[in-house]
Amino acid sequence: MAPGELEAVVALWCRSRSRAQPWLELRMGYTEADSLRHFREVIAKQNEVWVAVADGAAVGLLALRPGFVDQLYVDPDAQGLGVGSALLDHAKRACPAGLALFTHQANSRARAFYESRGLRAVAFGVSPSPECEPDVRYAWEPGAC
Repeated sequence: MAPGELEAVVALWCRSRSRAQPWLELRMGYTEADSLRHFREVIAKQNEVWVAVADGAAVGLLALRPGFVDQLYVDPDAQGLGVGSALLDHAKRACPAGLALFTHQANSRARAFYESRGLRAVAFGVSPSPECEPDVRYAWEPGAC
């Protein structure tokens, strides 16, 4: 992610989260300013952020650190076009020893996406505060799919 892409990437992140988990976004009540600050001060500092671009616009994002996908979101209008698969493939190439990620148990679309691409659910739990939402940990090990 280039510094000038931050606002567009965060706008994509917010749109995608609102579509994927409206129950949680409504309950959490984050403002655009909250999301921008969190992405800039936490996500972008703890991860490498990769952006998928089509026709000059950000259509997907991957926040990745060694062995862990922190965020993977695709703009709702670009879903089903291979953007998420390309980002996940990039994560697998960058982490050839394997990787893990979390998603919410209620996010059936994300769960189906990960499972169809060789990740397997390895643990069920609850995300940390302030979310406190039932989640699932997925893992990918090369050669396991």
